[in-house]
Amino acid sequence: MQGLGLTAVIAFLFYRSVFGLLVGVIVIPFWYKLAMADKQAKRKVSVMLEFKEYMMLIVAALQTGYSLEKALKQSEVELKRLYSEESMLLPLVHVMNQKIGMNIQLEKAFLEFARAINIDEAISLAEIISFAKRSGGNYGKNIRDTAIKIEENLGVKQEIETITTEKRLELKVMCVMPLGILAYISLTSSSFIAPLYKNALGVVIMTACLVAYGLLIMLGRRIIEIDV
Repeated sequence: MQGLGLTAVIAFLFYRSVFGLLVGVIVIPFWYKLAMADKQAKRKVSVMLEFKEYMMLIVAALQTGYSLEKALKQSEVELKRLYSEESMLLPLVHVMNQKIGMNIQLEKAFLEFARAINIDEAISLAEIISFAKRSGGNYGKNIRDTAIKIEENLGVKQEIETITTEKRLELKVMCVMPLGILAYISLTSSSFIAPLYKNALGVVIMTACLVAYGLLIMLGRRIIEIDV
């Protein structure tokens, strides 16, 4: 719906024609991609926070003398108390424990779980658990180290987010300004830009401007995105 609304605005400001709605073929996927990228970034941070808590719950269970299998199961119960039904991690944890309950190897089930949440630290931990199951090792230390590493990673991300907050706001304003300026001119001095409409050359020029506009939005987002 947002993409359709944006398409209608662009059709009016750039083309002044119902045929301008055809630009939605490009605008809607472009807008959808940006929205999904933002949603996935927020989801990844939330999953990492939950995963860190889950790791600490496993460490606590191991310290009380539980085996790793029982620690994973007990930690699911505790995780449910913390996050209730709103958890994004809990369904995947439940599936992993069910696999283990059906005699699927723990290391295999944990690796599939790690790949499902798509966190590098989780995948690395799955490989460590697989190695430790074969040769013996300190699960508690490895899992605790993973939780600490994730906490440090999240801390750095939060610090970067704080530093770049102003720049993100500036980018949003800069993204809206061209449409705002064009709308202002259209309402106050429509004759000034009238030659850009209802002719082939105007369509070409406005289309080129629209494409450049989209590319610059992508460039701005790329500049302020810092991966950790």
